[in-house]
Amino acid sequence: MGACCRKGVDVRTVPAILVLLVVSAVPLPAADPPADDVTRRLIAALRDPDVEVRQNLAVALAKIGPSSVELLVDALKDPAAERRSGAAYALALIGPPARSAVPALIDALSDKDVDVRRQVSYAISRLVPTGKPPGLGIASRTLPASPGGRP
Repeated sequence: MGACCRKGVDVRTVPAILVLLVVSAVPLPAADPPADDVTRRLIAALRDPDVEVRQNLAVALAKIGPSSVELLVDALKDPAAERRSGAAYALALIGPPARSAVPALIDALSDKDVDVRRQVSYAISRLVPTGKPPGLGIASRTLPASPGGRP
């Protein structure tokens, strides 16, 4: 008889005990950070000067979806043009679920940076529904004059 049988340990429980020891040694995965924190960090990274990095970040923010819209609208007022542009692009990628951002996007059409205005106009084109846009307040807003004097 082996040592474990002499001490009163049932041989049939030894494999179960070994499994428990192995499993307890494996670290548990870290809990996911709160979605709001991830969204804020991705939006902060939109300041990257590389356009491809900003595009990839916008895709990630679009995958987060409508829960990122409010933070993206706030980013439209950021001092960094790259972040404003990236936020507008992310809103465009979210699509119709981001329609609540249209009033802020219309305000951003007067941005001094041409890249921001391009992304803002693209976002508006993706968010405004075909036909009359009920409830978006578009008809009551005055569009800013074009910086170049063109219509």
